[in-house]
Amino acid sequence: MINWLSVIANSFWIVGLALMLAGLSYYHWVAGQLDLPFRQVMGKPRFQAIIVGGLLLVGIGLAVTAGDLLQAIPAVALIMVCLVALFTLFRSGQVHRPGK
Repeated sequence: MINWLSVIANSFWIVGLALMLAGLSYYHWVAGQLDLPFRQVMGKPRFQAIIVGGLLLVGIGLAVTAGDLLQAIPAVALIMVCLVALFTLFRSGQVHRPGK
């Protein structure tokens, strides 16, 4: 029988990694189209928001699937760092918000 809770818990980190890979791929393509160095594109707040958002999902997946406290502590620390980074990025106003 399929353990659906495990499937849902593991889907967080899988989707997070997929989001980061898609972001890297897309912004690498954008850098090529605009003739910009990839390093310059990586410095943009929109790129950073996508990568940090993916890391947040990875951290949530790791925390939910943690077997004991020694596995949960680094995952929760990653979640906290990502939340602070996302808060800082969105508060700076440099990340485009839909409707603004």
